[in-house]
This record gives sequence, C-alpha cells and structure tokens, in this order.
Amino acid sequence: PVLGVVYDFNRDELFTGIVGRGAQCNGLAIRPSSTQRQQEAVLGTGFPVSRDFAASALREFIEQIRNFRKVRLLGSAALSLSYVACGRLDVYTEENIMLWDVAGGCALVKAAGGRVDLRRGEDYRRPVTVYADNGRLESGSQ
Repeated sequence: PVLGVVYDFNRDELFTGIVGRGAQCNGLAIRPSSTQRQQEAVLGTGFPVSRDFAASALREFIEQIRNFRKVRLLGSAALSLSYVACGRLDVYTEENIMLWDVAGGCALVKAAGGRVDLRRGEDYRRPVTVYADNGRLESGSQ
C-alpha cells in the first residue's frame, strides 16, 4: 500500500499519507514515537473473528504480549495503525486479518516513517498477518 486515508469520526481526525511524501493528521505532519525498548512500548492489537479461545491459545497470546508496557484493543485495525503513525501507539500487530482492514493504515505508518511487515499470500481475499512499529524498537518484527 502506498496511499492511506483513515477518518476517526469520534475525534474528528483525518489521517492521510503517501509513502515517500509523509503523513498528516488534520493537515499537520505526524511522526511515529521514539520509543526504543519493547518494555516501554504500548502495543495495539485485536482478536480476529476466527480466534481460538482455548486455554493454550490464550496462554500463547499472553506470552507474546507480556513484554510490552501496555496493551490496547481499539477495535479498529485502521485506526490502530494510524495511532502508530502519529505516535499514540508504538506497535500494532494482528494475525488473520483481511488486507482491506489494514492497507490504508499500513500506508500511513510507512508514510510517517515507521516500519511495516505485511505477510500475505498471492490471494488478497485471504487473511494476512501485519506487524507495524515506529521503526525504532530494538526487537523489530515479531
């Protein structure tokens, strides 16, 4: 993705960005946070519809997120990625999410100077795994 537009109607914020040209919120330039250590980072994530809620799956999920300072579930992948782009979140990751749910937000993160790892197959109709951060975290992609 190279162009992203996300509107948060609750806060009346319009996030826009083009990779290579920068990103803005309501016309003002935005940048990701400067957090470098995972233990100080705020993680945004979500639970996919098909998530396995068996005890073993939940233990695995907790193991993946326990090294972050805080965890936020905003309920919107696009908005969570916008928050990475503007520094309100340091990291966003989610498995088994559709490309159209994250494409615009991924472009915003890249346009703002962050890092995006989007793992998908050739078929855009299949779920993807996304990891995005501020581009400064020491641990990098999960």
